[in-house]
Amino acid sequence: MGSFFFSGFLRYLLVLKPPPRRNGHSADEQAIRQLNEHVLKAYYLGQVKTLDKVEDSDFVLSGDFGEIPWAQYLDSVRHRKENSTNVRVFVANARLRFYGDTALLTEVERYGEGDAFPRYETTSVWARRGDSWKLVHMHFSKLSK
Repeated sequence: MGSFFFSGFLRYLLVLKPPPRRNGHSADEQAIRQLNEHVLKAYYLGQVKTLDKVEDSDFVLSGDFGEIPWAQYLDSVRHRKENSTNVRVFVANARLRFYGDTALLTEVERYGEGDAFPRYETTSVWARRGDSWKLVHMHFSKLSK
């Protein structure tokens, strides 16, 4: 009798039990990674409209140069000549962590293939705004070769 009960319980665990949830953020991860790629390409290509859609109005960019508020940052991109060529962004060591309605993305990126293109270590902070994600802060540092 005990063996019958155990085998039935084991069958329940193997067949009826739903698979364990990863972390419940897979759709958010996909959305942020896609938005992040759009931001990186838009910055390189000088596409202010895309940056305006994805970045929050209190966005701050920081790095070796200090901090640049969103309006000043967009103005600097707006006054650059738009780069009409396409760009391939290579991302490595990406790690995304969630803290409620906030996500932290760390990665190393390069705007082209090969050692001629510098690598940047980037940390970005994303905040949920309603049903979408907005980039609220980004810090990057150029890595030495």
